[in-house]
Amino acid sequence: MKIQYQKLYGIIFFFLIFLFSIFFCFFKKETFSENENRVLEKSPKFTISNVLDGSFMKSFETYSSDHFPFRNFFLGLKTKMEKELGKEVINNVYYGKEGYLLEKYQKPTHSDQIVESLNEFYQNLNYVNMTLMLVPTSIVVNEEKLPSHAPTYSQVEEMKKIYDQIKFDTIDLTETLKKGNLDYPMFYHLDHHWTSYGAYYAYLAYCNSLGITPIDITQFEIKEVSNQFRGTLYSKVLDSSLKPDSIHMFQKENTSYQVYYVKEDILKTSLYEESYLKKKDQYSYFLDNNHPLIEITNNNLKNGKELLVLKDSFANSIIPFLVEHYEKVHVIDPRFYKDDIIEYVKEHKNLKDVLILYNMNTIDTDLGIRTIN
Repeated sequence: MKIQYQKLYGIIFFFLIFLFSIFFCFFKKETFSENENRVLEKSPKFTISNVLDGSFMKSFETYSSDHFPFRNFFLGLKTKMEKELGKEVINNVYYGKEGYLLEKYQKPTHSDQIVESLNEFYQNLNYVNMTLMLVPTSIVVNEEKLPSHAPTYSQVEEMKKIYDQIKFDTIDLTETLKKGNLDYPMFYHLDHHWTSYGAYYAYLAYCNSLGITPIDITQFEIKEVSNQFRGTLYSKVLDSSLKPDSIHMFQKENTSYQVYYVKEDILKTSLYEESYLKKKDQYSYFLDNNHPLIEITNNNLKNGKELLVLKDSFANSIIPFLVEHYEKVHVIDPRFYKDDIIEYVKEHKNLKDVLILYNMNTIDTDLGIRTIN
């Protein structure tokens, strides 16, 4: 009887392998994962050289993983099983209190190179008011929501290490965001970005640093544009039991902008792209995702002041506040901008303020900021 069961299990096992092989071969292969907001691995080309150096198998493993049949279903099932087993960190994401997912912070490896690059950048442009704003992520601001005894490398210490070596102005947002978190959620529950409230509090800190009078929060109409936002951290666990976030936009009356996406040669009149609210990547509602270069003109201002923002995606939701104080805001994402940034600043004579804004989790892996010169 035992042998018969073994044979039955073997038949079922090989049948499942055969079935999934059929699915893998004949299912349509997508090129982009909306859930993970990334391009999927293409089928690798077979050559003798890439077989010998091991790159073919490495690419094929990634390709197989990216296009595994019912991948999202099995990822969600895996999360459910690991939760049942009591795991508190899944795919480098902590399950925190009050429905928060908190991205684990890895010890950085490029801080010295980043400091050297930024200081050299400043030395080439030392006539401008340059400010570095590093954003501590939710794992710092919502530290009390972490599971008990969760080990994590200190972002605050790493930020201090960087700031101590920077030769121009810096803004430490740690206490600002922690205090703001008592009144409003500074970060989304299921996404790594800060909320519009978090961006607003960072805007207050920026204004305070530069001696600018900020716009009081009561002067904005605050509108909920989505209550079904499941962001990047949700994509790592696919746990449908988690409550989605709301996205808010701050709008000031009688505003008029020209938003020019330079590389794409597209001119718009809004800082927001509503089509993203119907997609998975709803945070891209702010400033229409990431672009190499955007030039934003505030038609209501004629003060001759211009600002350059060098940034990651965190800046997309703070820029709607900054544009209220500058006739023109230039936005460069060094990950995609391939021209000389120093020359760009020198060519635009009215550029006197430069804000470099990155969150602590992505700056270490961002090749753009390390090669800014």
